Amino acid sequence: MLGKKECNIDTASTLDDESLTVRMRIHISKATNLAVKDMNGFSDPYVKVSIGGHKFTTKVVPKSLNPVWNASFDFDLEAQSVPDQVNLVFWDKDFIGKDDFMGAVDIPFDESSIWAGDGMPKHFDDPSNQ
Repeated sequence: MLGKKECNIDTASTLDDESLTVRMRIHISKATNLAVKDMNGFSDPYVKVSIGGHKFTTKVVPKSLNPVWNASFDFDLEAQSVPDQVNLVFWDKDFIGKDDFMGAVDIPFDESSIWAGDGMPKHFDDPSNQ
């Protein structure tokens, strides 16, 4: 799974009672080698994203073990309340019955985990599917 977090100060931001509003972007790129959850030998994966009280869901990619979402979610928050992590929960869409849980990961946000040192956000890659 690849993902990135960008935190950019919006040029339209205003100082109001010493609070600065920033725009955060969560980008869910892709996953590889997901588990088979359907009898056809595939899965219909999607991701539920939770961060600081905000919730987003990617589209379902039918019949794929290597889905590409390229989904970006933008939202505003106060700079002093930047969340400390993002939670990703992977699901297999079932059209009959309940969706199948595929896995979950929490990605912490601290100075070393967010920024690559050159001012660019890090990309999170987990080739061993941990």
